[in-house]
Amino acid sequence: MNISNSRFRHSYLVNTTTLSYSQSQEINDPLVDENNPLDNPLANIEETSESTIPASDLSSSPEEVQLSFQEGTSLTISHSQLVLLRDKSHYFNNLWSGQFQETLQHPLALTQKEFTLLLNCLMNPKFEIPLEEITSVIQLADYYEVTEVVKHLEGQLIIGYKSQRFEPFNSTEESLVELKELLNFAHRCQLNTLKNYLEFSVTSALLNQTSQLTEFQRIINQFSNEIEALNFSENAHLTDAHLLALKNCKNLKELHLQECRNLTDAGLVHLAPLVALKHLNLNFCDKLTNTGLAHLRPLTALQHLNLGNCRNLTDAGLAHLTPLTALQHLNLNFCDKLTDTGLVRLSPLTALQHLDLSDCENLTDAGLVHLKPLVALQHLNLSCCENLTDAGLVHLKLLVALQHLDLSDCNNLTDAGLAHLTPLTALQYLDLSYCNNLTDAGLVHLKFLTALQHLDLRGCDKVADDGLAHLTPLTALQALSLSQCRNLTDAGLGHLKLLTALQYLRLSQCWNLTDAGLIHLRPLVALQHLDLSYCGNLTDVGLVHLTPLMALQHLDLNYCENLTGDGLAHLRSLTTLQHLSLNQCWNLTDAGLVHLEPLTALQHLDLSYCGNFTDVGLVHLTSLMALQHLNLRGCDRVTDVGLALFKIFATSLHLKIIK
Repeated sequence: MNISNSRFRHSYLVNTTTLSYSQSQEINDPLVDENNPLDNPLANIEETSESTIPASDLSSSPEEVQLSFQEGTSLTISHSQLVLLRDKSHYFNNLWSGQFQETLQHPLALTQKEFTLLLNCLMNPKFEIPLEEITSVIQLADYYEVTEVVKHLEGQLIIGYKSQRFEPFNSTEESLVELKELLNFAHRCQLNTLKNYLEFSVTSALLNQTSQLTEFQRIINQFSNEIEALNFSENAHLTDAHLLALKNCKNLKELHLQECRNLTDAGLVHLAPLVALKHLNLNFCDKLTNTGLAHLRPLTALQHLNLGNCRNLTDAGLAHLTPLTALQHLNLNFCDKLTDTGLVRLSPLTALQHLDLSDCENLTDAGLVHLKPLVALQHLNLSCCENLTDAGLVHLKLLVALQHLDLSDCNNLTDAGLAHLTPLTALQYLDLSYCNNLTDAGLVHLKFLTALQHLDLRGCDKVADDGLAHLTPLTALQALSLSQCRNLTDAGLGHLKLLTALQYLRLSQCWNLTDAGLIHLRPLVALQHLDLSYCGNLTDVGLVHLTPLMALQHLDLNYCENLTGDGLAHLRSLTTLQHLSLNQCWNLTDAGLVHLEPLTALQHLDLSYCGNFTDVGLVHLTSLMALQHLNLRGCDRVTDVGLALFKIFATSLHLKIIK
């Protein structure tokens, strides 16, 4: 593998390339084979339409331009190709002025083969380069600022390495040196996707595969200056001693240690020198205590800290976080020994944008007062803080930057509490699921939250038809869950017809809905996901109202026991469906499955416990080329022989069957 970029350093560029014009219709270079796509990028490629380039960017020029290269060869390219190069490359745009004259200060210094290679890659994103040559071509494209080509080839390189399942890399000295060079190359060319892949999927994998401390140290020492991110998630072998080996990784910015359950407070002392760390994940490191957090005090660059499920932490431990004033993201979910007293330690962390206090069951209204200084908060999770009441929400009124608020399972909240949310007009996501004391009257306070895109009222079983009338001003809503709102009737769905931006609608276990209610869904043509599971009153007649929902990708009709094959006929037009669930639709028969044949985009089909269809029905599924997952559990009349024949004739190449 050649990763050197010396060829393209400015000092190696010489004034050897000239540019001239030709009206000739032929390529004048005798060395160029017009039938070779590498030598002739014009072959079998449509010209780029000039209408896609702003007129102001074009200057008058001949139809063709002849380029002469340093080895004495020449190549004629079309005007549209020249326009494409100028449009996609700052280098070529600057090189060729508005009059398309040579700029002597910055002449080209590449060969004809290199130029045609660049042009091929630019004109055809699927143009394939051998794996061992991609880095060299990336350097070429990077130097000439053809960013689009760099990104395409970066993707090709990652796909190439993935297809070899890391085989180019192992723990031998030679391989580690090669990996180190490639990391440097990714950093130098700002190939962040490649860099993340090499750090998380390759280097971290090599380290995770060894349980021997000496081997771990040997590998990490190779990359101590280069490595910026490591992932040791769920590594059962990682101990405090392994963290000591990281002490020289001075550029380490991201470290994932979640579910490394052997780590103790003593191990965190080895993180203190890693002052460049910005992201540290200690989720489910359940041996950590307050003492361990003291070792994080020097990490003042930290922006993201995950202490979720570290259930030995108490209020005293949060005192060690006060110096971490750069923190933007703090996760304390399931730190269930924390109390209101502990939250006072968070007041100085005024840069916080994301705070997760879910399942901190000892928090009360008094604790939320300490969040008032955190005016930069955009995401706050108070789910399952069961002691919170309406009085606590008053302390959130100043957090006007909030975009995401989760109050699910805060069972003591009532309608009066929602009044305190009215100043939070930036809210885009509000989860009130299983706040089962909320009623229709409380939803009136939501009408001011017109930026809302996601609203979850699942399990709010006192919410009924009148409450949905208050949602009509929320025309930005894209996702609405009303599952288990068991008092909802067809009349309530009438209030949803104005919410035409809806993409996700969940009505599972709304037992009072009937076919007549589904007519109100017809205007919701942006719907992609519709859940009608356990709506046991629906029949075939109701499904006719789904025919206008042409954007549907996911439809859940589980336990709609009255549906028959005739109902499936109304789904034939939903050709974008990818996921269809018909679990426990007992009345479906072989004849009904014929209506699924047009649904060629289906990837997931659940027919479990539809016990009336047989091997004959499977024939209708053989044409579903995209099918990846077929659930036939409980379909006792489908035989092994029928299943074997189906597998032979099925056109899907990646089908998994559950039986």
